[in-house]
Amino acid sequence: MRDFNKFHRYSANIGEMMERMGIDYNDHVASHFGPSMQTVIRSCQVCRSNSICSEFLANSPVAVANPPGFCPFADRLAELLEEPEALTAGCTIH
Repeated sequence: MRDFNKFHRYSANIGEMMERMGIDYNDHVASHFGPSMQTVIRSCQVCRSNSICSEFLANSPVAVANPPGFCPFADRLAELLEEPEALTAGCTIH
């Protein structure tokens, strides 16, 4: 039987990772990266690195400059860092 709480818990990892990187899932991100980001969010729910990611988030600083190397979606997150409209206002992490 599937643990649906696990899906919710692990999909929260991508949101927290984006927040720590200063990425705001705003209208610009949704319109330009929506379908691919939805895939990332869904895939995060069943990611094989989810335990590592949860541990990383529990022990990492409040702000991180780059996505961690273990993340299979690091390239997508790095692309978002290149989009000024995707960054949280006042964010100094690039």
